Amino acid sequence: MGKYCEKARKILEQLTLREKVAQLSQTVAGYRCFTRNGDDFILDDELKKFVKDYGAFGALSNILRADGFTKHNWGQGIEPNQRVRVANQIQKYVLENSRIPIPVLIEVEANHGVHALGSEMFPTNLAMGCMFNHELYGKIMKTVSKEIKLSGNHIGFVTMLDMARDPRWGRTEEFFSEDPYLAAKYTESGVKAFKSESALICCKHYCATGDGEGGLNAAEVNIGKRELHDIYLPSVEKAVKSGADIFMAAYNSVDGVPCHINSYLLKDVLRDELGFDGIVLSDGFAVQRNINQLGLDEAEGAVLSIRSGVDISLADQGAFLKLIDACENGIIEESYIDRAVMRVLEKKFEIGLFDCPYLEENGALEKYLASGEQKRLSYQASAESAVLLKNNGILPLKPETKVALFGLHASNVYYQLGSYTAFRSPEEMRSIKEVFTDGFGNCKYTKGWDFRGSDEDFENALKICDECDVAIVTIGGNSSGMTGETVYDRLNGGVIGSRNFMDCGEGLDVADLKLPGNQIEFIERLKETGKPVIAVLVGGRPYILNKINEISDALLAAFYSGQQGADALFDILTGKVNPSGKLSVSIPTSAGCLPVYYNRIGVSVDGKRDSDHSMNYCDTGKRVLFPFGYGLSYSEFRYDDIKVEKLKKNKYRIWVTVTNVSDIKGREVVQLYIRGSGNTIRRRGLELKGYKKIELNPNETKQVDFILGFNELKIYTQKNIYEIEPAKVAVFAGSNPNLPLCAEIYTEYQIN
Repeated sequence: MGKYCEKARKILEQLTLREKVAQLSQTVAGYRCFTRNGDDFILDDELKKFVKDYGAFGALSNILRADGFTKHNWGQGIEPNQRVRVANQIQKYVLENSRIPIPVLIEVEANHGVHALGSEMFPTNLAMGCMFNHELYGKIMKTVSKEIKLSGNHIGFVTMLDMARDPRWGRTEEFFSEDPYLAAKYTESGVKAFKSESALICCKHYCATGDGEGGLNAAEVNIGKRELHDIYLPSVEKAVKSGADIFMAAYNSVDGVPCHINSYLLKDVLRDELGFDGIVLSDGFAVQRNINQLGLDEAEGAVLSIRSGVDISLADQGAFLKLIDACENGIIEESYIDRAVMRVLEKKFEIGLFDCPYLEENGALEKYLASGEQKRLSYQASAESAVLLKNNGILPLKPETKVALFGLHASNVYYQLGSYTAFRSPEEMRSIKEVFTDGFGNCKYTKGWDFRGSDEDFENALKICDECDVAIVTIGGNSSGMTGETVYDRLNGGVIGSRNFMDCGEGLDVADLKLPGNQIEFIERLKETGKPVIAVLVGGRPYILNKINEISDALLAAFYSGQQGADALFDILTGKVNPSGKLSVSIPTSAGCLPVYYNRIGVSVDGKRDSDHSMNYCDTGKRVLFPFGYGLSYSEFRYDDIKVEKLKKNKYRIWVTVTNVSDIKGREVVQLYIRGSGNTIRRRGLELKGYKKIELNPNETKQVDFILGFNELKIYTQKNIYEIEPAKVAVFAGSNPNLPLCAEIYTEYQIN
């Protein structure tokens, strides 16, 4: 326990068993706890009844959620100037109607911005991973935390632990990368920055969700301890060391054991091995889910979860309330409940909630949102996250270019934003169509292709193309449930159906990665006109782009670029911004080639077959179209020299010389990889162990240095510990897959 242990214990000693369990059971959802009538908010009977029945209220989730699931649009939900008032109203009711006045923790989703009316929607994590700029991500998370605090909320739910290992998974958009080093750097920076504003951060999901069988959401995960430690724990470890307050357990099972009852993961690894002392929170309805999966009654399921390490059950339909009877009947010791309650109370003391449960309604939030800080950071993230995959010289365009613009993404702002997005007001952002119409001297738009495959607009589009100099086409998919009639799971809010086309998001997994609808057919028709074609990928995952790459003159991956994405895209296409993004995930040539994450065991540096001929298929030339770390620029960079300086045992400084050999200022992501040999286990083909984003003027040369030490050189050995073994390690530098510089170092045995 932490420094607030004694204060928390004094409160704990005053509580009845029912009041204790009330701190741990979230059966009332925040978006259901009020009704809006004009500018007044009336607390619903569900919240009042819980306080009356149990004498306390521990935590409340998502009062600010405003999307197609809650129907809390402008006029129905909580708007920025009302956030503090409603939060204070909830606190006042709980404090005045509880026997022991304990303030309530208010939680909000904050995956890429606060999930609320009036909040800035930043690029999704998949796009931000392509920035290769964890410092910028930290600045963004600092503003998100500040906004949460100024809103009278206390906890942000932030996805940052999962790995994007299978692009068929609908939630790929939520995760930084397929690479553990890159993802861990983002997690470390994000948690530290978030904590600097004194809000509490909940990191999700723990653990290994990204390796679900077949790319299916919440599917079984079958990994060994080494895969767990090498791929999934680096981000978790960084989150713990950076001060994460809460970990949300994942829906999936690992080797047959659901994460919510997996004492090895929740206790042995998270607490004993990594030293976490905060709260473990269930995912929404996950305790009930395990009860149904395993055929348990509610009391058995609740007892199993809290014994295994879950402290708070989020939206559990009252399952955790069964702990009261279980304790009174001697099925579980009250000490388990006490331990969990202590963790909750300590966090409330840590953020000063007992001393100051209310926030002054002084307009500070509205002033901050109007300051423009978030918009500036959002634009920068959008500009740095776009990845130029192909350019035959057509880019950049001149503003006076006559442009024919096509694609459904161009006319609908929601198609740029991804999941966990709140309703937007018309004045908050502009569509690609609006920005391009204003920016280019002549820009004509029609949708062209159709998600459902209709070709009714083809001839009109071809006519427009004939009248213009260049065709720009958005391609990809959609995660937004607010562009048509959408059906949600009534429990967790996941999408289960929609009249509008959707192929990304929670519960929206695909068996194939082909571009939906008739996008390829449309671009083939455009190409027949002889006009240059520029394709812009907008979506939440990699798609199969073989044909698009073949016939397009330029190809740009923007993924979900956020609220300022349209402006950033225009500036990139016209050369005001020089693209600097690098792929944080590999793009396959076929869904049948999966998995294609670059750091597979046994793959050679050039991506060819391993010596045992097991890493490729006989019916395809290559598995990857565009690899992890790949991305072009309007500049050209040359890597000239690599030097190695041994600092001490198993610690080296690597120097790399880079020159901008073009006449255009640009930013380059210098990447450092290692490949070990001579170990007692098979190391991965390549392992990213360093990157730096540098800016170079025309003909400028810079030296970039990296440190390789124990954390970069260690391996999880057959002893189930981290060690450095005596081995030869090749060091590569460049921009993957172009890694022209190579050196060797030799490691000596070392245990941490």
